[in-house]
Amino acid sequence: MTAATEASIEDRPTRKGLRRWGRITERPRPAWTGAAVLLALATAAAVGWSLLDQHLPGTGAALASQTALNALIAVAASGVLTGLLFVTAGRFKALPWGYLWTLGACLILLLTLGAGASMTAWFATVAVLVAGASLLGGALGGLLSRRMRPGRGALALALALVLLAAPATWLLTATHGKPAPADAGTAPESIEDDPAAKGPFEVAELAYGSGTDRREAYGEAVDLETPTVDASAIVTGWNADRESLWGFDIEHLPLNGKVWHPQGEGPFPLVLMVHGNKSSAENSEDGFAYLGELLASRGFVTASIDQNFFNTGPLDRSGGLAGVEVARGWLLLEHLRVWDEWSRGGDTPFTGRVDMERIGLIGHSRGGEAVAVAAHLNGLDHLPGDEAVALDHDHGIRSLLALAPSEGQYVPEDGPIRLEDVDYLVLQGSHDADVTSFGGLDQYERVSFSGEEPRLKAALYIGHANHGHFNSRWGSHDVGNGVPKLFLDTEALLEPEEQRRIAEVYASSFLRATLADDRSDAAVLRDHRAAAAFLPDTEYVNQFADSATVPVDAAATGFAAEETVALELRGGPGEDEVRSLEWDEGEDPVLTAEAPAGRMDGLVFDAVALTGGLADAVTVRLTDGSGASAELPLAEVMPLADLIPGRYLKADWMHAGALTEPVLQTYTVPLETIAADLDPADLQTASLVFDASASGAVLVDDLGFTPGG
Repeated sequence: MTAATEASIEDRPTRKGLRRWGRITERPRPAWTGAAVLLALATAAAVGWSLLDQHLPGTGAALASQTALNALIAVAASGVLTGLLFVTAGRFKALPWGYLWTLGACLILLLTLGAGASMTAWFATVAVLVAGASLLGGALGGLLSRRMRPGRGALALALALVLLAAPATWLLTATHGKPAPADAGTAPESIEDDPAAKGPFEVAELAYGSGTDRREAYGEAVDLETPTVDASAIVTGWNADRESLWGFDIEHLPLNGKVWHPQGEGPFPLVLMVHGNKSSAENSEDGFAYLGELLASRGFVTASIDQNFFNTGPLDRSGGLAGVEVARGWLLLEHLRVWDEWSRGGDTPFTGRVDMERIGLIGHSRGGEAVAVAAHLNGLDHLPGDEAVALDHDHGIRSLLALAPSEGQYVPEDGPIRLEDVDYLVLQGSHDADVTSFGGLDQYERVSFSGEEPRLKAALYIGHANHGHFNSRWGSHDVGNGVPKLFLDTEALLEPEEQRRIAEVYASSFLRATLADDRSDAAVLRDHRAAAAFLPDTEYVNQFADSATVPVDAAATGFAAEETVALELRGGPGEDEVRSLEWDEGEDPVLTAEAPAGRMDGLVFDAVALTGGLADAVTVRLTDGSGASAELPLAEVMPLADLIPGRYLKADWMHAGALTEPVLQTYTVPLETIAADLDPADLQTASLVFDASASGAVLVDDLGFTPGG
């Protein structure tokens, strides 16, 4: 630097003022400048990708203003921190203040951007991004200015490229893969026809709605006009921005839906489907067309309900809506009110063709919880905990199907929702990165039967199924915007069509059994192997209970440890209380139940192994009144189930919680298969005998007997 230049620098008033508080280098630092510039560009790219994924029509201005405000706050906060550093450490050494200011602002923006499914993975990503971009920018700045030795610059450049490219390549290619499912044996009863095949009815489609909606299907092109409803007593937070986006206020919510209906006289059962919360999806109700078309072809009037205006998005950054989770269920009942009017009269295609005493509700995600909320509110005269909100719904809701439902979003003041005498089916994927815990098992546990009429409930845990594929519009990335989407192991998932086929098989079988009194496919609800010919190859665990089963208590002997515990799901202790049994090698562990009086046809219980190698570890032993006994290895009915790994992220270290959760398998052991010479009317005890050639641990629950004819 020339003397003239140094004198010029000395004369700059700003620098003179700053030098009173800290040291400032007098030489150009192109490497640090390059590091700051490239870091800022990399941060802008990460933020831009995230914004692009969040964008919905009509939200661009909100996203832009929020991003600008976030950037301003980050720059200001980093400026304050850099200033504090300048007047402390800067009094002793001249640091690269411009880079440090940029670094602080970028870290604030990145660390508050949104981590997706893994905070650990996002912190690691930010560290790599910051270090790699800074090193690469520094190397380029130094080389281009020729102030860095070529050898040193080339080494820094190579290190930067490796630091960025190696993790990026791994993130783009890593996968746990799709392991072949273990052989679960053959079901004693298999269904003959494919429940997911098109049925005998031709299908017609139409849409109903307000007629004034900005969406064409519910506006100018609507087939049937419906009234709007006032949700202002239930939902708060509907502000001017949301009204501007949707074109209506909370006092005039539309009743919109897409309908698939069979061509025939009827009357046909009615099925309403409702989507969940997905901020990056538009018209989520269209994602259930595959179920609507199938069910209509099999004799169900089926409607997919629009609740997109309840979904979260960029407009909710400042608080969003409150009361939505109860409103989702309430809105289903308002739709049923309209259907009831159509079925009884008027000039519609549904007059006299809809059986309002046979209603089924299907919900996905928060919609899966909403169907339970709707069933809970049905028949009440006011909203629980708020007598000012009157209710007057009394519809014939008989069957609920929940696909990967949320749990606990709405809890009445008297505790979680309990349902009696409804048929219930819940499906959940092991690789669900949104609803990561099988919370639907809690609602399953809270469904009870009075015994006044035949009822059933079932649960299915599906290996390698995710959250979004149940809806054809939601895709493979359950959570995350921008870079965090890459944390998900999408290569390990079932193909979208395979997951939706599972939903088709179970929805068709369940609704035909519970709404149409057609039990030709009902065996699949009790044992997934009954539909093995029509289901994709993956792991399955299913639970089943019905109103006919007679529950019994059982005594445990010979165990090293035995206690009743809350089922420990990924999200924490669940509603189900199960028996935890542990035994050591050389013991004689047995669980024995006394049989109820009368002829019994089957022994039923739920179980899962907590330690490996126990597939053949259980024997069922029966004893009758004469003292005669007979045994059957449980593996001849179905091997004892293991835990299904749920590695939905690309590495185990990315998961914040457990990689598995103990979903119990229901075993139904026909007593006649054990010993024909025992007297089934004089059965005294049934025992589960555990193999003590090695130590082990299991969970067991819900022992019972199925009565004979």
